[in-house]
Amino acid sequence: MTAERRHRYCHFALLVAACALGLAAAAGDATETGDGHSDSDPTSATADEAAHADDEHTEDEHHEVHEVYAVLMPWFVQALGIVVFFILTRHIHGLPYTAVIFVLGVIMGIGSIRSGQDDQLSASIRMWTMIDYEVLFNVFLPGLLFKDAFEVNFHLFMASLSQLMCLAFPMVLAGTVLTALIGWGVFPYGWSFYQSLTFGAILAATDPVAVSVLLNEVGAPPRLKVHVSGESLLNDGSAVVFFYVFGGLWLSEQGIVMLGGESTVAGAFAIFFRMSLGGALLGFAFGLCLVIILYYLDRRMEKEEIVLQVAATVTTAYLSFYTSEVVCGCSGVISCVVCGITTKAFGNGMISDWQVMDAFWSLLEHLLNTVIFALGGIVFGDVLSTTGPDGERLWTGSDWGWLFLLYVLVTVIRFGLMFAFFPINKRIGLGTSWQEVVFASWGGLRGAVGITLALALDNAVMSEYPGTEDGISEEATLSSRMFGMVGGIALLTLVINGTTSGPILMRLGLAESTESRKRILTCAIDATRRRVLDDFLHLMTDERFFFVDFALVMHHVHILKDITADELQAAVEANKESVHPSQYQVPHLDRVLPYIKDAGSLRAAMVKAKGAFFASYVPGDSQGGPGHPLFGAIEEGAVSRDELHRSEETLASLLPLVKDTRVMFVELLRAAYMAQIKDGELDPREYDGGLVYALFEGLDLAEDAVAKGEPLCDWTSAQFNSVTWVLKCEMAVRRMTSSFCSRKGGPKQRVEQLRDLEPGQYQELRMNVLLALSFLDAHKEAQDRLKDELGKGSGTAEVAFNKVMNESKAEVRKAKDVLMKQTKKKLNHVISHYLCVILLNKQARYVQQLAHSGVLLPREVRHFLEEIDEEIIHIRSCPLDKHPNAIDFVDETADYDETGQFKGPVRARKRVRQKSIL
Repeated sequence: MTAERRHRYCHFALLVAACALGLAAAAGDATETGDGHSDSDPTSATADEAAHADDEHTEDEHHEVHEVYAVLMPWFVQALGIVVFFILTRHIHGLPYTAVIFVLGVIMGIGSIRSGQDDQLSASIRMWTMIDYEVLFNVFLPGLLFKDAFEVNFHLFMASLSQLMCLAFPMVLAGTVLTALIGWGVFPYGWSFYQSLTFGAILAATDPVAVSVLLNEVGAPPRLKVHVSGESLLNDGSAVVFFYVFGGLWLSEQGIVMLGGESTVAGAFAIFFRMSLGGALLGFAFGLCLVIILYYLDRRMEKEEIVLQVAATVTTAYLSFYTSEVVCGCSGVISCVVCGITTKAFGNGMISDWQVMDAFWSLLEHLLNTVIFALGGIVFGDVLSTTGPDGERLWTGSDWGWLFLLYVLVTVIRFGLMFAFFPINKRIGLGTSWQEVVFASWGGLRGAVGITLALALDNAVMSEYPGTEDGISEEATLSSRMFGMVGGIALLTLVINGTTSGPILMRLGLAESTESRKRILTCAIDATRRRVLDDFLHLMTDERFFFVDFALVMHHVHILKDITADELQAAVEANKESVHPSQYQVPHLDRVLPYIKDAGSLRAAMVKAKGAFFASYVPGDSQGGPGHPLFGAIEEGAVSRDELHRSEETLASLLPLVKDTRVMFVELLRAAYMAQIKDGELDPREYDGGLVYALFEGLDLAEDAVAKGEPLCDWTSAQFNSVTWVLKCEMAVRRMTSSFCSRKGGPKQRVEQLRDLEPGQYQELRMNVLLALSFLDAHKEAQDRLKDELGKGSGTAEVAFNKVMNESKAEVRKAKDVLMKQTKKKLNHVISHYLCVILLNKQARYVQQLAHSGVLLPREVRHFLEEIDEEIIHIRSCPLDKHPNAIDFVDETADYDETGQFKGPVRARKRVRQKSIL
């Protein structure tokens, strides 16, 4: 692990620790702000009636304060989720995120019961465990179900609808009955048959979220994907309908009128058809309404309407669920699913920005899944710590044995039912294979929907039979133990089935073969190599990179290692053909060709194309000034002094136009910076965001100044207001973490430096150079754009244009003055690393494009991007002054023979060494 990576981990650990301390402090204040307030006056019990009335008012206020605590638990869980996700993606691959969140919820549940604390977090946890079941349904289920339905492959879904209907209703009913027989005839808990049927209906709902991610990552067949996702959608709907039917019958036995009213056996069939058919019709109607709304929100270029489209989908999803569930007494799950499928079918082409839509629904799904699995774990931990009416522990060691037996039997039941319907499903719809049936049987995880149903039932019973201080009631014992079994099955399927689904998928041959993927990866890497090489040649026409160290580039940008002369020749020709002849610039490869074997013919061809292109600059002194191409022709294209003097005469009357032109120029600069970020030339992560912060702070201050009629001043603001304190903050954090970030047994990593710089000076040099390079490029781009917009004007417009252009050139001179103070060696060292970062960012963008086009699988993309990210981090902390196989160009004049073959730089020595610059 690199020093920079360890520092980042330390920064993250410090942030997590600070958040934890803040939450602990907030929770610890509960005694002072909550219950402690009621104990502040021990004589209040003996006060008169007026004082007693004040006490009642104080108690009401106290209760209102406690209601605010409900906000704490979900966001505390989200903070834990961030830490968990970070650890899982960096260190523990393959473990399902939701399983870890469930386990953390169990720990929180046990801790809140056994600790006996009355802090704010414990109070918030208790409030969430007693949430009303209808609120639970209407908050969590629409967001989870609509996204799954909205992302389904509609055409394959309709083609396999007959298969999915067999898996949804007949198989779910059979699975419900068989699982009920386990609860009724095997478990020693004395469950009634209706309770056992309710238990079976809850476990019939599958949640293959972890499996669906796996299928996308390994390139599983589309038929298998739609079978897994489609079965889950329809299973959820049918399972909820059976849950309402059988759950209502069982609650009626307990004297509880909930879940749609009092149920009887005769009315169960009416409930089933009303909920299923009514929910489907309502969902279809809401889906059509949403399609119409999306049709009229058709201004694709307006950001507000893109946001409104997202808001319309969320609103319709939740309203369809509420209307069906609460208002009409139908199935909100079926309504929401049908609404999502209808929208996907008819409104797919009306979405203005799929990226924004998908990002929002992915965020909502993550937030809801995190809270519901944590809440399920909390209640499961509560069950483990709760005592029954007899004073004994509700969940004992024997219950764990029954749980594992239930897991085995439920798995056997699912395999049996899937293979029982296999002969039918093989002949209808899209068909299937025994391998797909095996995987679908093993991948039938239990998750969010089942946990939500079990939570709702347990809360309904607990609210009617809360129990006493000695333990919960007999009725609550039945529902709590049933939730314990459901939560345990969800945990076991996530941990066991979820983690082993990948190897089983590979073993069954349902993923793309390794050999075929290797060939595809080879082709993808070759294509990326050609594109990065083309970008390199394009950048070598930029005067900023004329004298980069190609040995350094090859060391850091691995995809450019071992470039052959034929590849470089082909890239040069392709680069030439990609632009108009009048705009073509020969790339400056004088420092590249010496590293390319047999590149003589290429050099001869390029010299012929552009005469003395390889003529070197005058070495002069060691400073960067006149010898470096960055500092030539500062005043090129500037307005003459006579023209400027004549312009000043009318300038006073043109101040509003000049002001507007300055404002336009500032916006052009902002657009140029954003383009640099998009193209990878400005890395937002440099100095933990300090580089971008400095540039945009200077821009914002300049925007305020030009609005007041003052000239451009963005370089002065960026340089002096930000660089100093950004570096101080960076160095302070590094010093604070360096004592425990360095590995034992070796020297501590220090801030990197060139041999003649003191510790910390290199970072200041690098910051200033990167700041100036981005600044110069942005001003060049903004000047060109302004010239295109106003350069051909005349009269007053020309005067305003010339005024702003000269102000920009004055700012450019200030930035170049900073660079001119540096030696060529220091400057080229930073610029060469800067070029590597640009090329790696472009490589990452090409990899993402290959993923979007379907060439690369998500797991392959993740591997490539992790490697690129590691290399960029290594570049920021590169300890090498000389890189392997580097050529010392003492004199910038290269020596070639008559055939164009490189013989070596004049008075140069080729040194193959790796010397630390520490």
